[in-house]
Amino acid sequence: MTTKRMIIVRNGRVLDIKGHRAPAADILIAGDTIAEIGPPGLAAPADAVLVDATDRLIHPGLINAHTHGHGNLSKGMGDRWTLELLLTAAPWISGNRTAEDKYLSTYIGALEMLMKGCTACYDLTVEFPQPTPEGLGACAKAYADAGMRAVVAPMVANISFYEAIPGLLDVLPSALQKEVERLRMAPYEASLTAMRRVLTDWSCCAGCSARTRRCASSCSACTPSRFMPPARSAWAPAAT
Repeated sequence: MTTKRMIIVRNGRVLDIKGHRAPAADILIAGDTIAEIGPPGLAAPADAVLVDATDRLIHPGLINAHTHGHGNLSKGMGDRWTLELLLTAAPWISGNRTAEDKYLSTYIGALEMLMKGCTACYDLTVEFPQPTPEGLGACAKAYADAGMRAVVAPMVANISFYEAIPGLLDVLPSALQKEVERLRMAPYEASLTAMRRVLTDWSCCAGCSARTRRCASSCSACTPSRFMPPARSAWAPAAT
């Protein structure tokens, strides 16, 4: 039988949400489970690892309900961009990613969130031209390795930003129009097929379900304007 490592957290203040206070308290942890919360001086095994939480507020993990794991390697590439400029630059700053790149980008973001008190998140990640089990698996493994709980919900669309804005393609110089036309998204049927594969067999994403089910899968629309009928009607039942 494997003995769980015991940890005792002392000298901190534990947030009591219902009571609107934060009294001094100690926390005894067995493995990855809180075994007991008690007043200062709480009994603990002699070999328990001591964590000094002096001047610290201890609270339940925060949840980041909207993050983009793929964007963490792109920080600093732009300044004061509008949403339109960001979407225009997206293929440049987030494209041509290997599975290792996707893992690293997500892992960096996970560690930053943990440092700020977030222990769970909803990640609207993106792959071009459509999501893949391998890419989503890399994201899931990053969260599992960091110790976070996450819902990985890839953003999908069946038309590009340039097609979604009426008249935008028409005003571009002809040379740029040819470049932009290469940025075609996958047909919505292909994206739905890929997502159904992931949703049906999430275990295909290595490092997820085997790691205490820290990660779950979902799917999300990029923006409503980037779905052309009948993709919008087809998307609703697929996302449930």
